[in-house]
Amino acid sequence: MSLPSNNNTFLQGDFSGYQVQGRCYVVPGFDYHSPFSNSISTIKPFGRGHCFALLDDPRLVDANGSRSQGAGLAAVADTSAFQFDDAFTGMTTTGIDGALLEASNVDISVGEALEFRWCFLCYDTAAAGNNDFAIFDAVDGANLTYRKVLAQANDLAGGGITTWSIWRWQPSGDFHGDLRWVVSNGTTQNPPVPNASNRARPSALLIDTIRIVSV
Repeated sequence: MSLPSNNNTFLQGDFSGYQVQGRCYVVPGFDYHSPFSNSISTIKPFGRGHCFALLDDPRLVDANGSRSQGAGLAAVADTSAFQFDDAFTGMTTTGIDGALLEASNVDISVGEALEFRWCFLCYDTAAAGNNDFAIFDAVDGANLTYRKVLAQANDLAGGGITTWSIWRWQPSGDFHGDLRWVVSNGTTQNPPVPNASNRARPSALLIDTIRIVSV
């Protein structure tokens, strides 16, 4: 199977052709109110569809940054299975909760590559062992074929936001499996202990223009 080419820029305004967990939406834009400075950045779609995917929603919180609960709100995704090591700091980050987008049963042949555009919006500092992050995984059955840490709070130094970026992955051979984009509250505590602090102030990952290209 291939990616849903009729919705690779989310122009249908929904997640047709994909699966989601957590609080995920297709939106025409987003105003990022920086928790680190008195500024607002208006983010617009990059693709032709005039929309993009918003994974997790930092707006759905109370005055203390805790997630809002109530009827009509999707359950938060458990991201505790996602973990990565940082070669620079030597720290291990473990997921707490967040959201994810998945494309299942995708074929990428030799001579092709996956390409997508992404933007990370951080709402949490890296203090007190917190480290919100965004990753991309390619999974073949039960095997993690490829992982890219797109962004983490530890690297942003209070900047809070990245720009729209393009990432391209070219498998070394034919690939058949699932593609997954994850955004998560994270902790560098060892062992990880989920608590009110590291569950608060969720960050977000924006995705636009997912496609397979010839290389």
